[in-house]
Amino acid sequence: MDTDRSVNRESATASRVRRPEDRASEIARAALELFVTRGFAATKLEDVAKEASVSKGLPYLYFKSKEGLFKAVIAEAIAGPLAQANDMIERFEGTSEELLRILVEGFRAFEETPAGGVVKLILAEAGNFPDVAEFYCTHFDVRGRDLFIRTLRRGVESGEFRPLPDLETTAIVILQPLAMFSVWKRSLAPFDPSQVDGDRFYTAYLDFVLKGLRP
Repeated sequence: MDTDRSVNRESATASRVRRPEDRASEIARAALELFVTRGFAATKLEDVAKEASVSKGLPYLYFKSKEGLFKAVIAEAIAGPLAQANDMIERFEGTSEELLRILVEGFRAFEETPAGGVVKLILAEAGNFPDVAEFYCTHFDVRGRDLFIRTLRRGVESGEFRPLPDLETTAIVILQPLAMFSVWKRSLAPFDPSQVDGDRFYTAYLDFVLKGLRP
């Protein structure tokens, strides 16, 4: 019996002990929620600590500065979906048109989560925090663009898509309207009398893009 109680106490203690990387991730998730809902400037690190249920000084210990936490928030929101999309492309055996549709749907699924608000957050703060903007472009934006470049190249090589003289620029043309729609939804859409919803936008978007890519 004593042995059982000892094992139970050890298990309970182990469950309460969180690794440093787990704590950092919890703080970044709490910051993401606050940055997106309140805005970056209006959120204090003390607010983040309270949201994450940690001591007031812990965010400073892990991230040193609010700017460092901003970078962690970007990584927390975007790194996972990018990795999943990359793995999906590596395994995908269908047509390139189907692959493009899946990529777009994946972006939509991400955009409709709370983490999707990070796109608007980055654009809003890029001028104030150029180091954070450079971090995003270098580590994440180019990776997202590469997903579309690879899909376009795959379609051109298979003959599904017409020859494209500049794959990188074409990928930007395809990707940026998705980002801008995400920003619009979180800024001007509530005041727009036309009330264009996601279904209408993505249907029109895919129709326009795919007809432009087909031979």
